[in-house]
Amino acid sequence: MKNGLILALVLSILCGPARADVSDAQRLHEIRTRGFLLCANLLVYYNNLDPAAAFYPAAREAYRQHLAELDALSAPLRDRPALSAALRELQSAIARLEKQPEDSQIEYSVWLNPVLRAQGDLDRHAAAAYQASGEQQASLATLHSLSLDIGRMLLLYESQAFSRTGIYSFDVHENSFSELDQRIGASHENLAQLLPEAGNELREVRQNYGFVRQRLKTSEQQVVARSASLYLGKSVATLDRLAGAEARKALP
Repeated sequence: MKNGLILALVLSILCGPARADVSDAQRLHEIRTRGFLLCANLLVYYNNLDPAAAFYPAAREAYRQHLAELDALSAPLRDRPALSAALRELQSAIARLEKQPEDSQIEYSVWLNPVLRAQGDLDRHAAAAYQASGEQQASLATLHSLSLDIGRMLLLYESQAFSRTGIYSFDVHENSFSELDQRIGASHENLAQLLPEAGNELREVRQNYGFVRQRLKTSEQQVVARSASLYLGKSVATLDRLAGAEARKALP
């Protein structure tokens, strides 16, 4: 019950109405992080190896709200046809997945992979548009980088429960966990210097990451899907909120 209440709070932060007062770069960044969190929660929901996670209603609520938020964030960007097409394919792939029976004996990879491919396409198009929007100030760029890397780490971790799913939004290899972990640590250090006024929130982000870090890096341990999604999702929410505040400072 406690975890459910915390998750509801995270969702209220992440999934409020799309804001009209954010830059295109911030909107594109949030499209990317919503994509990672959506897929991570889908993998939680369809994870047959973790009885506490499989068909957990809060995980279904989370990924559906992330999908709704993606639609709202993308609405002002309808002039980007590749982005819109990728989102439509993501929606269609999820609809096909949800038509399958919920059965702990089913391996859902054949339906999850199209979702993950569509998320990879969406992320790639959003990343290209973000790059084209121009260089961001150091604090904002570092917040974005850390948020995305935590989203990647979460998706990579949740994917371990599936033997036949792929990740299509970033390159995965045997050193992926270590490389992401090193980048996350470096970004934490940089942000402590760049945003001292956000010290309390950044310390909480670091504590949340540290809480699950060892389990994230130890592949032989049992995947604890809900805990990772809860704590890392909360970290992404905090970082995106801080990034939104930084982005608004730069608006004319």
